[in-house]
This record gives sequence, C-alpha cells and structure tokens, in this order.
Amino acid sequence: MDNSVLDELLFPCSEERITVGDFRFTLCMIRSLDEALDHYVKVSPSDTDRIPYFTRLWESAEVLAGYIAEHHELFSGKRVLELGCGLGLPSLCAARCGALVTASDFHPDNRAFFLRNARLNALEDIGYHAMDWRQPDLQGTFDILLGSDLIYEKEMVSPLVNCVKQYLVPGGAFLYADPGRSALQNFTSSLEQAGLTWELIPVENIYLQVWTAR
Repeated sequence: MDNSVLDELLFPCSEERITVGDFRFTLCMIRSLDEALDHYVKVSPSDTDRIPYFTRLWESAEVLAGYIAEHHELFSGKRVLELGCGLGLPSLCAARCGALVTASDFHPDNRAFFLRNARLNALEDIGYHAMDWRQPDLQGTFDILLGSDLIYEKEMVSPLVNCVKQYLVPGGAFLYADPGRSALQNFTSSLEQAGLTWELIPVENIYLQVWTAR
C-alpha cells in the first residue's frame, strides 16, 4: 500500500466501530458532511460528480457487507472487485473472508479514505484502482463483483450492465444492494437480458440481488 496518501484526508475525521456479523471493523469517517459539501460547492460548484457520497456509510453497503460476512466461505481465495466502493466496508469484509480484493471508486478524494480504512483494519493487501465504472479501464476479470446503491439515474443502468459483463467470469457472482431506486427495475431487466440469473434477498428496506453469470 502507498503510504504517501494515508494522511491526505481533507476533513476532520473520527473513527467509528462497526460490527458486521462476527467481524469488527474501525472506519474513518468525516465528522461533518455539511463541511464536505461546502468544500465541494466552492471548488466545483457545477460538478455533481464531486458530491462526497464516499464520506458516508450507506445502508446498502452495510447490508451487502452483512451478506458477505454471513457467507464468508464463498469468498476465500476468490478475486473480488467492488465498484464505487466509497468507505469500502464490503471490500473490507470480503478481504477479511480471505478474498483477493480490488476496490474501486471514481471520486478523486476517495482513495485516501479507503486506504486509511484498510490500514486501520490491518487489511493492507487490498488493491485500489481509481476508476469510474461508466468508463472502466481496469484489466482482468473477477470471480465476484460487489456494488451498492450505484444507479441514481436511468442513464447509469447501461454502463453498469456493460461493466458487469466485462469483468465477471462465467459462473461468477455479482452482488448488488439497492434501496429501491427508480432505475432498479430497468437494471434488473437489463441484466436478465444479458443472460444473468438472480435471487432476491430482501433485507429490511434494502433489495439485495445475487446475480450469477452463465
């Protein structure tokens, strides 16, 4: 891991203890989302891609991480890629289960937060790749793909489906957690048309889809 970025956090942070199944994690999270929003409004007022979603632990990510912890035997030795990882709790869970993990996110300020969290949990072998899944540039394929709350608009559906098709090996699994955004139905239909089969696991108010590639 590149230690040069570990102290380049933009905002005051606190360390939060998170329990996921039998796992315990420490996550570095910013103390004030409002402060982060104010910062990005000043530096890039017209760029919605700079909204700091990565600074918050989303419920979909917690549900996805819980599924990983509960099914830890499925991850040992597997090549795993998380798309839009943010703080990276699902990636940390998969690594704790023995997976070979690459986490990815497009936000230019996300990397330092993720690497700090990997170090806090003694999981410094996790790879990190700065990537927008709408324009994927990572080489290789993976046994398991992870994603949570990625499709805010219908225009995001086609790029995400193409990304899944590009990176998932035949017989591989794509685990996706979503709070029920309006694009989810279209996303589901598009993956079905791409030849993937799926199982739905409702968890409270989150839809967890477990997709399998042919």
